[in-house]
Amino acid sequence: MTEARAMDKKGRATSFLLILAVLGLWFVPSGQAWSAEQAQRVRIAYASRSSSAMPLYMALQKGYFKAEGLEVEIIQMNPRLGATAVVNGDVSFATPFTSTFRGILQGFPMKLVFIHLKKGPYFVMVRPEIKEVQQLKGKKLGVATIKGTDQLVAEEMLQAKGFNPNQLQAVAIGDGPVRMQALVSGAVDAVCVAPPHDLMLRKMGYPALAGPPEIGLPSAGMLTSDRLIKENPQVVRRTLKALLRSHQYILENRQDTIQTLIKWLPQPLDIAEHSYDNELKTLSRDGTMTDAEIDAIIARVGEKKRPLDEVRDFSFARQAMKELATGR
Repeated sequence: MTEARAMDKKGRATSFLLILAVLGLWFVPSGQAWSAEQAQRVRIAYASRSSSAMPLYMALQKGYFKAEGLEVEIIQMNPRLGATAVVNGDVSFATPFTSTFRGILQGFPMKLVFIHLKKGPYFVMVRPEIKEVQQLKGKKLGVATIKGTDQLVAEEMLQAKGFNPNQLQAVAIGDGPVRMQALVSGAVDAVCVAPPHDLMLRKMGYPALAGPPEIGLPSAGMLTSDRLIKENPQVVRRTLKALLRSHQYILENRQDTIQTLIKWLPQPLDIAEHSYDNELKTLSRDGTMTDAEIDAIIARVGEKKRPLDEVRDFSFARQAMKELATGR
């Protein structure tokens, strides 16, 4: 009888626990419950496995996203797809600047909320037989996407040297490593690339015909949807706070950043050092740009002007910066 009562009691307890599990009422310590509640999945699209994506990778490696209650996945994506992916909700943020920013100017309900690099250190690299700019007439320029950042910057630099960029044939190739290979194979005659690919090409005997740019364009930023800003502003703020911590770490820790860069993108030590000294040490300290800088970019990449309040919102970056300054 005692054994029967014990079995019945055990059965009732098991049933009770199963009911709790089904109803989602299983007890966990309060700290764990808070963590689960705050965890937010965030997907960030980046264009190229290069130095410009290092702040994302560093934030993952150092746990900065996790410290903000974010579960972040970074995804390599064609720059031209970034704006559509953000608006559709496929990703939370896109980092390719020119293509995505142009989408905003064309009416996509999005905003620029953060800048990684105000001016990418691009170089026009050419085949060894090309000695001066006028030899580029009728040649092929390999670009990431048509009228993307690398193409616009290449045209700017060549024009400054007296060459008419309209005499070049732009061919959409893909990200940095693919453009580099296209130059080596002879599929194109010139490419515009940022570190480390410029130094890799130099070591293979391919000269730089121009670079870095005097003015240039941002090579990477954080662009997100108006919907995310409205419905989940805390995710925007926490994401940018993690990235600001990443920027600070990169700027203050050269040697460790170089080793992390080699892990992110396998390369010889001297090439990684070149990438850091020519690109990563120019990271923005606060993630913002002035209205005059934004106006200048709009004039260069947009077919029509839009009010600044419709294209940028740096309030989250400023708030995140204030929190970091006060130790929050």
